[in-house]
Amino acid sequence: MPEFSVIIPCYKQAHLLPTAIESALAQARDVDLEVIVVDDGSPDNASEVASRYDGVIVIRQPNAGLCAARNRGILRSRGRYLLFLDSDDYLRPGMLAAAARAFAEADELDVVHGYADVVDEGGEKVIGEFGGQDIGRDALHALLRKNIGPPNTFVVRREMLSQVGLFDVGLRSCEDWDLWLRIAGRGGKFGLARDMRSVYRMVPGSMSKNVEVMWRTGRTVISRNARAHADCRSCREARHAGMVGFSLSMRPLLRDLVRSPGGKSRAAGILLRNPSLLGWQLRRVLRIDR
Repeated sequence: MPEFSVIIPCYKQAHLLPTAIESALAQARDVDLEVIVVDDGSPDNASEVASRYDGVIVIRQPNAGLCAARNRGILRSRGRYLLFLDSDDYLRPGMLAAAARAFAEADELDVVHGYADVVDEGGEKVIGEFGGQDIGRDALHALLRKNIGPPNTFVVRREMLSQVGLFDVGLRSCEDWDLWLRIAGRGGKFGLARDMRSVYRMVPGSMSKNVEVMWRTGRTVISRNARAHADCRSCREARHAGMVGFSLSMRPLLRDLVRSPGGKSRAAGILLRNPSLLGWQLRRVLRIDR
């Protein structure tokens, strides 16, 4: 049985897949692992690209979405620990070795997490950093306030998924945030490994840029996970802070949309269809939550 399973879903990103696969295979210098690529009905040659790599497990399925693809990979995997790597992202050398050390030093941990370098579309220029927040003392309330990193900054113990379930296929965004919240809500222990580092690529048109989908699913994720503790004041406060922060994160996406060709009318349509988003934006303009 491998120690780690790296699960890579792919849809319309065969051209980026080699970087993701090679970064995962490079971890084998330090740990025992398997790499699973799930071709989610991609119209390009994703399966062919993945099949060029010896030892990589390739699964092809009709297009069912990111959550279903990750879940298919989980069910096929055998590793003690799981990492979810999107096909446009990649891992820094030694990341899984750092995860292995973190679990070995604190065997009570269910999830370890680190940092991601945020890079441009070309995948080389670092333009920021995401992650690195230590939430070990109060993971649930910290996560209700905000998502603390992209999926490839987390490594989760397999046993936790048998307790909380797999990714929610009903979510079209924020599905990783929802999973970490469900784990925290069940008392899962999170630990920050400062030498775990991956790369998160900013790709135009990615799911994270779909304002309307993100807003609706983010609201759902925050609201339903805030009920993990019945009548908990800390949950209510964290939920409010989470909504303030999440609505604020929509502003640059809306701004970019407005600046695009025909974007003003599309942005207006989104706000009219989502009065809650409009309301939270007005709260910021009026500084109600300042």
